[in-house]
Amino acid sequence: MAAKNHHLQLAEGAMRVPETQKMGSVKLWCEYAIWGLLFYDDQSPWLTLTECMHICFDRKRRSLPIFEGVKQAEAPQHETVAYGIPLNNQLRHLLFRDKEISRIASGKAADDKAKWAAWFATVDRDYEGLELRNLQGSFDSFQAMARSVELLRTSEIEAFTSKRWTSRHVLPLGSAMVFPDVNSENSLDRKFMRRTGEMLYLMLNRSSRAGEVEALLDARLLGTNSVWNRLAGRLAGPDSDADANTTIGYLPMPTHRSYDRLADDWVALLSLSSIPVENVLDPLERVSGLIQALYILERAQDTVRDGVALPPFFLDVVGATGNNAIRKLSSNQYKRHRTLPFEAAESFIDAFAASDEWKAVLASDAGRKEAADLLAKRFFWSPQRNPNPDTMPSPENQLAELRADTQRAKGHHIGATFHNHVKQIGLLRTARRAGTWYAPNDAFLEALVLSNVTTPMEFGDFLDLLMRRYNIVVGPEETRTAFQITSGALPAPLADLKENERRLEERLRVLGFVDRKSDDCAFVVNPFHDVEQTAGTDELVHA
Repeated sequence: MAAKNHHLQLAEGAMRVPETQKMGSVKLWCEYAIWGLLFYDDQSPWLTLTECMHICFDRKRRSLPIFEGVKQAEAPQHETVAYGIPLNNQLRHLLFRDKEISRIASGKAADDKAKWAAWFATVDRDYEGLELRNLQGSFDSFQAMARSVELLRTSEIEAFTSKRWTSRHVLPLGSAMVFPDVNSENSLDRKFMRRTGEMLYLMLNRSSRAGEVEALLDARLLGTNSVWNRLAGRLAGPDSDADANTTIGYLPMPTHRSYDRLADDWVALLSLSSIPVENVLDPLERVSGLIQALYILERAQDTVRDGVALPPFFLDVVGATGNNAIRKLSSNQYKRHRTLPFEAAESFIDAFAASDEWKAVLASDAGRKEAADLLAKRFFWSPQRNPNPDTMPSPENQLAELRADTQRAKGHHIGATFHNHVKQIGLLRTARRAGTWYAPNDAFLEALVLSNVTTPMEFGDFLDLLMRRYNIVVGPEETRTAFQITSGALPAPLADLKENERRLEERLRVLGFVDRKSDDCAFVVNPFHDVEQTAGTDELVHA
C-alpha cells in the first residue's frame, strides 16, 4: 500500500493519519486536518449519538473493551478501529416500510390464520425475495406481532423527517435496535451517517474518564437486555447477524479540553439512575451536540492563535420581538462564530506558506511543477489544468487558488455542521426576516441542568458554571467577564441584561429546576440526582 496519508499536512500537535483511512473522496484536506474526518452537516446530533453507539455495541458483542485510549509509541498512535453494524433489514422493513400490517390487524377478519395469509400475500407481491414467515412461529397471533411493531415504532428518532426508509432509526436501546445507513441494495452508503458519530466515539475514547463512561454505558445500556431490545430481537430476521463493516475516521488531536468536558457530561447523565435510560438519551444527544459545536469553535481558535478570547454563546432568553439589544448581541455572536472556521483554514495555509519546504519551492527553477506536486501531496488538491509545467500558474498563484478554494462555502463544510448542530440541539433559532440568533428551547435548558447540577446550586453560581464550562453567557456579570470588559459600557444595556437573566430563572422555575427562597436567594436544583431509582416507565418519550 502506498503511504499517501503519511505526506499530508498536519495541524500543530496532530497525530498522523493512519494508512487504513480511505481518502478517495477527499479533494481538499485543510478542513479535515484541523477538525477531523468527518464532521458532516447532514448528520444530526441524534444520528451522531446513534452512530457512536454502533461502535460501542459492536465492541461489546465481540467482548472487546469499549474504550482503549490512544496507544503510545514514540508518539501517540491514532486508533485503528474496525466495526460492524447488523444489517437488520427485516426489522427495518417492518418498522419503516410495511404499510399493510396495521391495515390487516385492524381489519374485520377474525381468523388469525387468514390475517397471516393475507399479510404474507402482500409481502410476496410487493417485496420479492423478502421472506417473513418465520414471524408466525415467534408470536402467539398476528395481533401480537402487529402490536409489537406499533410499539417499537414509537421509539423512532426524528420521526417527522423525510428520510428514506433505509436511513430511519430507532433509539439505540440495545444491540437488536441498531441499523446501518444503507442504499436500496442493502449496502453501506453513509448518506446521513458520515462519521460524525465516530468522532464522538474517538473524543470519548481519548478522555481521561473513558473508564467511567464505559462502566456506566455497560451498566445502563450495553450490558442490559431491555424489554424493547428483546422485542426487537423477536422481530429481527436472519440478516440481523449479517454485518455492514467499516473502519473509523480521523480525529487529529490526541488530547483536547473538549474530550474531558464531553466525558464529564456523559458520566453525569448516565449516573442519573432515577431516569429511565431511554429518557436520558435526549439530553445526552443535546450536550454531545453542544460539545462538538464548541470543539469546532475551539479548534478554529487554536488554529488562528490570535490571542483573542473565544467569542461566547450569548443567549437571548427574553425573546422580545424586533431588533432589540439582546437579540442583536446574540445574533452578532453567531455571525462571529460562523467566520471562525474560515479564519482557521486561512491560518492553516499561512503556516504551510511559512515553512522551509514551501520557501524552497519558491526558490526553485522548477517551482511551478514542484508547487503543483507538493500541494497535491500535502493537501490532496489537484485542480484540473494543463500538465505542461510552462503553462502552469506560478507557485504564488497556485497557493492563492488553494486559499480561495478553502474560503468557498460550497456543499458540505464545517461551518454548516456547526450551524446544524446548534440548531438541532435547541440552542439556535432562525426566523424569516428576523435573522439567526442563540435562543435556547426548554429541552436544551433541561439538558444543561441535568448535566451540571447535583446538589442545589445558587443561581449565580449556575450562570458562572455555564460560562466556564460551555462559554455560555446570559446575564451582566458573565457578559462582563466573557467579553473581558474591565471598564466602560457593556455590549448591551445593563437593564436588558438583568432582564435576560431574570427570564432564564423564570424559565427554569417553570421547568421545575429553580427553588427561590427569598428575593435575594434562588437555587437551581436537579430533582433527579441522588433519588432512589423508581420503577421504569412502560412508555417511551418520543425522540
